[in-house]
Amino acid sequence: MNMVRYGILGCGDVTEVKSGPAFQKAEGSELMVVMRRDKEKLESYARRHGVDRYTTDYKALLQDEEVDVVYIATPPKWHEFYTLEAARAKKAVYVEKPMGMTVAQCRTMRSVCQAQGVPLFVAYYRREHEKFKTVKALLERGDIGEVRSFAYLYVSPVPQVPAHRAWLYDKDIAGGGKLFDIGSHMVDTLRFLLGEVDMVHGLSANQSKALEVEDVVSGVLRFEGGVQGTLQLTFNGREDQDQLLIFGSQGSLRLSLMDNAPVTVTTAKGTQELSFLDLPHVHQPLVQRITNTLQGTDHLEDTGLSALRTQAVLEALATGEPLQRENM
Repeated sequence: MNMVRYGILGCGDVTEVKSGPAFQKAEGSELMVVMRRDKEKLESYARRHGVDRYTTDYKALLQDEEVDVVYIATPPKWHEFYTLEAARAKKAVYVEKPMGMTVAQCRTMRSVCQAQGVPLFVAYYRREHEKFKTVKALLERGDIGEVRSFAYLYVSPVPQVPAHRAWLYDKDIAGGGKLFDIGSHMVDTLRFLLGEVDMVHGLSANQSKALEVEDVVSGVLRFEGGVQGTLQLTFNGREDQDQLLIFGSQGSLRLSLMDNAPVTVTTAKGTQELSFLDLPHVHQPLVQRITNTLQGTDHLEDTGLSALRTQAVLEALATGEPLQRENM
């Protein structure tokens, strides 16, 4: 395969800066066609992003012989449907997070993609960011000794929701509130850094009643290697906080998960601060790896199983039902 040709199914906010331009900027990648049901918004998107071909018919995109990969950027309610349709059209799939509305949906998505012989990639792009790859390398090298525990705290105010983003807080469309939106990135990044989750005990509530979804989530997690810790997400607070502390036998790390703030490493040798360049298009490193993999110059594992396991942790946190590794 020479150029890897992408089509975007659903041209919402995430595709404006975070993902859409990545398909045009990644080496060996080409954005061929975009699809959105609203014709006026679709034409505006295509004009602003310099895309010559566009359609309001998803079937036309899936039948397009000049599309190799379909990027599904719809709300989660439609992730399963469009993934199955794309797989049956023999297109590789790159789907937004969270992978689906439920673990059961994720299993179906993965099963159908496997049966159709097409790869399934999920947009947990932080795994490819230099910041988190560096932290993972520090931990694996033993820079802070044996990793023992962690504590993650995230606080943000109750969101003021514009009408066009109200779906993010509609459980029937998004699966939940901020836990399933940005919390999915938090959980997936913890799994990337600390390994597979062995056990989850969660508790969620809607305290403020400002929206119809959870606004506070607490969890105790244990990882396969024995690392354990707490996750506290408060989406109804006053001031923003985003801090992950990882404690080892010989030191500690302090970092944020949702921005590009520096990482602080503390050991007996002293304290070191590591800074990283901002990325204008946060999907681009992952899009590059997907492109390279499809060209045969890299090997990125199909991420469907990993994303399914992230979904299982999210469900446990949201429902309060305990989760153990054998059930993921």
